[in-house]
Amino acid sequence: MQDESRLYNLEKLYEIDNKNKEFINEIISVFLNSIPINAKDLVTAADEKRWDKVYFLAHKMKANIDLLNIKAIREEIRLVERNAKTKTHLEQIADKVKFINIIIQQCAKELQEDFAMDFDFDPKQNCN
Repeated sequence: MQDESRLYNLEKLYEIDNKNKEFINEIISVFLNSIPINAKDLVTAADEKRWDKVYFLAHKMKANIDLLNIKAIREEIRLVERNAKTKTHLEQIADKVKFINIIIQQCAKELQEDFAMDFDFDPKQNCN
């Protein structure tokens, strides 16, 4: 049973392959080693008004957010992706990417604690 206090939910992963713990650990490991860095880069790209990069990173992160069912930022990542792609409502992006970054860093910390995995990224240093 999934802990409701967590930002993530692995039910979708278990639906894909509930017998293969290596598969689930690999998905979590990939998340921990890339998505927190991508989230920090997303904030930087938005600060620099590099909308093509914002779109690219949001699009790249969206699948991972969906796989781990991180509901707190599911809609925000889509809004950032869409607005950066169309270069509309750009004033909304800065606050959204900062919120996405905070949630990603917290989620990474939870995953690291829950699965006792090491990863190369220190979530504390990048929470703004």
